[in-house]
Amino acid sequence: MSNFSNDTAIQSRVSRRGFIGTAGIASVALGGMTTQAMAAVSGAKVKTYKGKYAVDSHRIVNGFMAAPRGKTNLDIVLLVSENGKLDAAAEAAARGYAASGWIAFAPDLPSTYDTNDKAAMVEALTRDVPRFKRLGHGSGKVAIVTV
Repeated sequence: MSNFSNDTAIQSRVSRRGFIGTAGIASVALGGMTTQAMAAVSGAKVKTYKGKYAVDSHRIVNGFMAAPRGKTNLDIVLLVSENGKLDAAAEAAARGYAASGWIAFAPDLPSTYDTNDKAAMVEALTRDVPRFKRLGHGSGKVAIVTV
């Protein structure tokens, strides 16, 4: 229970798992998935993070990361959208790869590499692949996929 105030919205009894599951269903439903597909992807099996991610001490990447909970030594997939920007389809694809046992990262290329030329952004991402190979729970194998 919360100690904020007597507001009934704050004090209603909703479990964290129930709230996160409902929020996840709403966000992926916007990406075009059904609630049955979302049930396979959401919940306690996949952890996600959206924001800035330090790949190593020299590169900070903006984007969305999803990974299976409690698993290590996983292959990594970098998901690049058609325009290089982070969108709902890329996030849904990252959740799907994570549910299948991958560490999935969908970078927002324009905000990471300060350019709008997709070829230059993909080339810069390709140069950063060795940095992704050294991620803590990764196996050292990295694939780049267009979504």
